[in-house]
Amino acid sequence: MYNFTICRVVLFLVIFFSFHNSFAQASESKIDSLTRLIDRGYLTGNFNQQITLKNTTDLYYLSQEAGFIPGKARSIVEEANMYCNNADFESALKKINEGIDLAKSQNDKNTLCRLSLIYQRLLVQLGDFFNAKQILVQSENYNKLVDNSDEKKINTIFILLSKAELLVNNEGISKNMASVLSYKKQAYSEALSLEDSNIYKKFTLIYALESLAWSTALAEDITSARKYITKIDELLVSYPNDDFMLRNLIIKGAVENVAENYHPAIKYLSEAISKAKQSHKVYILYEIYPMISASYGQLKDFENATIYSWRQKHLADSIGIVKEKVKNSSLVSTINLKISEPEKSNKSIYPVLIIVAIFLLIGGYVLYNKTQSRPVKKQDTLKVMKNADTETSADRQLEISKKMVNLAKADINVFYIEFQKVYPTFYQSLKEKYDLNISDLNFCTLIKMNFEIKQIAVYTNSTLRSVESRRYRIMKKMNLKSQNDLYILLSKL
Repeated sequence: MYNFTICRVVLFLVIFFSFHNSFAQASESKIDSLTRLIDRGYLTGNFNQQITLKNTTDLYYLSQEAGFIPGKARSIVEEANMYCNNADFESALKKINEGIDLAKSQNDKNTLCRLSLIYQRLLVQLGDFFNAKQILVQSENYNKLVDNSDEKKINTIFILLSKAELLVNNEGISKNMASVLSYKKQAYSEALSLEDSNIYKKFTLIYALESLAWSTALAEDITSARKYITKIDELLVSYPNDDFMLRNLIIKGAVENVAENYHPAIKYLSEAISKAKQSHKVYILYEIYPMISASYGQLKDFENATIYSWRQKHLADSIGIVKEKVKNSSLVSTINLKISEPEKSNKSIYPVLIIVAIFLLIGGYVLYNKTQSRPVKKQDTLKVMKNADTETSADRQLEISKKMVNLAKADINVFYIEFQKVYPTFYQSLKEKYDLNISDLNFCTLIKMNFEIKQIAVYTNSTLRSVESRRYRIMKKMNLKSQNDLYILLSKL
């Protein structure tokens, strides 16, 4: 009898895990697809910021639902990096804080190293050089414990570049430019030695080379700077990344300024300003304005020199307020402590958890068999009825979702009418809290149903750009900082 019970338990476990695996396969397929899309961006240089952000956001939520930690960690690093590049410091801090907790729970040294480097770069932008130095030391410590040699080498490249940036002032100048150039040349050399099969090679190579070209120009080594620019131009032919192209224009402007060729400098910097405005890169404009003002000043065109000088001052005031707010944020001190604090060892916890889970399953199965043989009580009958009602409700909800999807495909206006029947309080809840018009409310229903932006464009017969603009305006009206906040808020209504 005992052997028979054990066999039934084993069979139960096999069926349970088989069902779980088949259920997870669909999510894994989507996760793999999104990961490939993000990887392809690094391989080709074709980064559309909005699309990449959507892909990383989708990867985050799918990985979270599937319990796939590497996917979730990857999405957090990508989002934190994008937010930091766009000077969205608050969003970057939130992601870094979340990512550090996740990476520490998994003892993931590579993710800890990358998040620390992003955070260190953010601190430099904020002018907090003291903490930036401490965080960089910890980044190096994390990198020493990274097992994968390719990942470790990429981290080393960015650590070298970070060391160089800590030696320069806001204008990129240092009393010890020789050390700055030495670090950056080491970084470039390491990038060249990456395997061609490494998806990050071109990205890392151009990043290191542009950093080197910039400092070389500021060190007034014009000949070497021009050689580096030529190499950058060659690489960008097959790797047309908008951010790198923008940075290359700024470097060319800097080189011509140092060479006292002010007309070409103004041409490059004007083009860079145009591109920065198109992509809403305010922090880059803050960097370019004093450069082009200086160029006009050297040509005795004081009118334009003054215009750009005032523009830079206006941005400086706005950016200064934002920086001060972020520097005083509790998240900064929280992250500083988390990165610096000693880590707790959790090497033996997972085997223990697995053993406990198996015993719980076996105990539950045995208890279930015992309860089957006893008389059915009134309370048990009520529990069964309640569970049946819950399952019926879930099935009904699934049917409603399918119906709504089909309606949206067939006739969007009918969808809006039926949606209000299914979710009668949705419109009113939004109206009471936010100043949204009927078009905004209708758009929110589509977000509520988890439609992708491309689907919304098709169903509403709109362009992708107009749909993205609508989403942005709604987020602004609702005072939301990211599309993640919008999706989360609407899902709860």
